[in-house]
Amino acid sequence: MIVGARPQFIKSAPVIHELLKHRNVELKLIHTGQHYDPEMSDVFFGELDLPSPVLNLAVGSGSHATQTARMMRKIETCVVREAPSVVLVPGDTNSTLAGALAASKAGFPVGHVEAGLRSYDMSMPEEINRRLTDHCSTLLFAPTRTAVRNLAKEGLKHPAVFLTGDTMADSLRIALPRARKQRASVLGRFDLNPQQYVLVTLHRPGNVDKYARLKEITSFLLRICRYIRVVFTVHPRTRGRLDAWGLIGKLRKQDAIVLSPPVGYLEMLSLLENSGCVVTDSGGVQKEAFMLHVPCVTIRSGTEWPETLKSGANRLVFGNAQSMSLAVTKVLEDSGLRRRIRALPNPFGDGRASKRITEILLSNL
Repeated sequence: MIVGARPQFIKSAPVIHELLKHRNVELKLIHTGQHYDPEMSDVFFGELDLPSPVLNLAVGSGSHATQTARMMRKIETCVVREAPSVVLVPGDTNSTLAGALAASKAGFPVGHVEAGLRSYDMSMPEEINRRLTDHCSTLLFAPTRTAVRNLAKEGLKHPAVFLTGDTMADSLRIALPRARKQRASVLGRFDLNPQQYVLVTLHRPGNVDKYARLKEITSFLLRICRYIRVVFTVHPRTRGRLDAWGLIGKLRKQDAIVLSPPVGYLEMLSLLENSGCVVTDSGGVQKEAFMLHVPCVTIRSGTEWPETLKSGANRLVFGNAQSMSLAVTKVLEDSGLRRRIRALPNPFGDGRASKRITEILLSNL
């Protein structure tokens, strides 16, 4: 299995643990090093009890082409040496695409965990990664019925496609009891009261790589902190841009804004579940918010998780500071929204996707 970024660790953990239950399965984990900051990598291996990688490629940062090329060269050497029965690639990161391309070109079967997602926004690197990965994979593990339909439109159908459910639902089912035990300490550390703060996570290039856009988002945060506390877990990429453009000082001056480095998975679940709403551009956070019945405002023009848009559980907004503030205000003022979200059927499965994936792998290989 090839992983390299924070969301991959989370969605891979239940599959890894399920595979390790079988004595006839030899699992080897390759870490590309796409996320190399300790708070984006090491903490997850500890919290999720993941085995140590047999190899860390340590590719580090760089342009998409540079990073992907480095990964492909090193992954090819590794898979040719190890000759695996299948190479598993989860998600839609550069690590996902590099693993799928290198393995398939070397003649090894590829299994894509979380196949079939589409935002139909080709300006997103993740959309390019997921489309190409799907089309060079042998086994496609689709998390939702929508994902299965997306694949069928592109000519990818059974016997290559399997509706398994979402492995992040598995991770959530396993981790949530532990996260809830930390609730008091986590909220206490940030001096927070349940549902009296907005949680913010932002990292996508469309939001943080252009000065004008990040300045607008900064203005948005300065607006909403006038009436509710803001907890902003700042991705290293985002922090670098805020520092470089002199925007972070404006946020630091506000007592109602808490700036934090990225937190571990359990701490993030606790902050998310107890927030008034979450503002994000992350696909995984949209999904986790839906499963935790937390209102979500997504700072994007589209989403690969259209299931979350039902009943206003998730709202898309990609406008100026005023329109983003208005979206958050409407969510916070809707007293019945959580109840409506809770009543919605969960499209992400029953928390046993990893078991289905393992059974499919064992029966096909």
